[in-house]
Formats: sequence, structure tokens, C-alpha cells
Amino acid sequence: MVRYAALLFAADENLRERAYWYRCPFPVGVGEQVFAPVGVHDRIQRAEVVRVQPVPPAGVAFFKTVAAKCGAFRRNAGGGTVFETGGLAYDHKHYTRFSRVLFGECGGQAAGLTPLRCDDALCALSALSARPAPEGCVLLTGQKAHVAAAFLLRLAGVREGDVLRRLAMCGYSLPAAEEYDLSEEELARLAGILQ
Repeated sequence: MVRYAALLFAADENLRERAYWYRCPFPVGVGEQVFAPVGVHDRIQRAEVVRVQPVPPAGVAFFKTVAAKCGAFRRNAGGGTVFETGGLAYDHKHYTRFSRVLFGECGGQAAGLTPLRCDDALCALSALSARPAPEGCVLLTGQKAHVAAAFLLRLAGVREGDVLRRLAMCGYSLPAAEEYDLSEEELARLAGILQ
């Protein structure tokens, strides 16, 4: 059931003066923290829910959709659990995007996910950078999926400690950061996937 939530973006000096209405595809309550896209480029920011109602508010013609509750990092897919790269801060008010890159193993085909095998992280990252602009969601699978996901998070500007904490929450440990022989263009494309 879709509901409508008024969000307050307190960390953004340009938005903190009033609440903005969003569609919310999951249950949410007043006072909860969520992630939602903001502005022309839909950069993800944290917001507080200040009002919830079951019908759209009068006078609002366009609604963006809340991305996730704060703290959400796993989801069920194809009979297994996969993990999000979304929701990690990469500057003082922006967070990595949800539903762009997931990692882990799922038991079967999951609707809306494009699997990308990562037994060799460099090959997987090269293949990911060669894709057209992200449409849908990529699921990194295989032995080095978590390594490739960590590399993408670092490229997006997420602090090392936050990368390691997210991987630990997902049940992974990470060897020392690996360097990959990728061009500047490939690195820029990869960094943009999560920002």
C-alpha cells in the first residue's frame, strides 16, 4: 500500500525551512529517518518523516519516491539475501543511491536485477563501467562481489571505516584495498553509479 509522507531535510540549508511530500511504498511513521532523492539529479539525502497520510495531499502534482528507511541494507531476492550499497554518506549531506548495485548470492533469478559475476573483480568492474548509464539494478555475485562493491563505495567517496562497517554488517571481511588498472574514464563512470 502506497502512503504519502511529508519529509524534513534538516541537514540541507536550502531545504530545511519546509517539509516536502513524497510517495512511500513501505510503512513508515512520524519521527522515523528515511533516505529520499532530492533535486534535479536526485541525490540521496536523509530526512525525518513529519507527517504520513494514506491519500495524496491536495495541490501537489508530482511526487518523488522515498528510497529506503535509514539503516536498511539487506533485501530478499530470488530466494536469498542480498545487500545494498545504498545509504552510505559520501559527503556532509549526500548518500549513495539505493537499488543501483547490490551484492551477494541469491537462489535464483530475481526480478529487476541484472546479475554480474565477480570471480575476478577487475573484469567485473570493467564490464560494469562499459554498461550504458545505470538502468535497473546490478547484482554482483561470486567470490569477489563484496570486494567489487567495496571498491565502488570507495570510488563514490565513502569513508573507509564506513565501507568496512557495512561489509561486516553483511557478514564479509575485506582484505586490504586493491588497486585496479582502470582508465580515468572508467573510474569516473564507476564513481557516478552510486552518487
